[in-house]
Amino acid sequence: MKPKQAAEAANKYTYKKKTNLGSSRPVSQLDERHKTHLVRFFDEDASATIQDAVENLTATFEGLQIKITRVAEFMREECNLSIKVVSRHPVGRNKEATLQARANWVDHWIGNGMDYLNNYIFVDESGFDINMRRSRGWSQRGTEAIITTPSARGVSHTVIGAISAIGVVNLSMRESGNVKRRKVVGATKRKAPEDKLSVPKGTTGGHYLQFLSDTMDIMDEFPEMKGYFINMDNAPIHVPGVIDPVIVKRGYTPVYLPSYSPELNPIEQFWAIVKGKVKRNKLSDVESLTTRITEAGESVPVEHLVAFIQHSVNQFDNCLKKIPT
Repeated sequence: MKPKQAAEAANKYTYKKKTNLGSSRPVSQLDERHKTHLVRFFDEDASATIQDAVENLTATFEGLQIKITRVAEFMREECNLSIKVVSRHPVGRNKEATLQARANWVDHWIGNGMDYLNNYIFVDESGFDINMRRSRGWSQRGTEAIITTPSARGVSHTVIGAISAIGVVNLSMRESGNVKRRKVVGATKRKAPEDKLSVPKGTTGGHYLQFLSDTMDIMDEFPEMKGYFINMDNAPIHVPGVIDPVIVKRGYTPVYLPSYSPELNPIEQFWAIVKGKVKRNKLSDVESLTTRITEAGESVPVEHLVAFIQHSVNQFDNCLKKIPT
């Protein structure tokens, strides 16, 4: 057999690999109309389920019959939707009156010398308990992810903190019948002034006033902090008529954030980091919730605090333009 004939004979029996070019997968029933509808659907209700979305699609588009798995795939690949932890925003957060109040607040305090990065501290309180752990965990398929806790219901402890662009200024944890304090490294113990704030024991407002007094004692140790603005939110225990005279008499300026404005309060991000560290592992035999919180607060780098504060500063322009958050 001649070479040419041999080649032709070989080609006749060459194995041809099957490919998916002629896939039998049906053409998708979902198109741009369904994409727009799904995006709007989840914009209106971020906590809706995929089953809710399927039922809404089939009710809206006559004759559409679609599997939940296909809708889930379409949401990920075409709609760019992903599931994440829900952030709850009050209805009043972006009302016109709230947006105007934020704009007025930023304009007023910038005009009065407010500088988040150079003459400002942020004071806030947050709740902790001994059962705080991450909400997600690992386990074998088909089994629950279970962790053990010291008790079915942990006692809540209030921690008050004060931060600035130069570091954590003060932390105080209130326990039953006891207040444990932590102040910044470098501050020395001061003799209590003659007009030391008189605080009734056992009151939440009194605890807050005492914390402010202790914090200003620490700030007095640092000349560069003299005259700082002291930032607070509008919690019920922050009563201007009681708090303001105490702060002003010490040479500082009280400032109260407008309502529904967590983006202007960088200490919120500080608390999120501290809580994440507290939740990371269960307490050891030689640890307490107090030591865990203290160590978590001290371990937040100053550059992270500066980044939190800078993020809030970056919101000023949006506030002045009354852009919803």
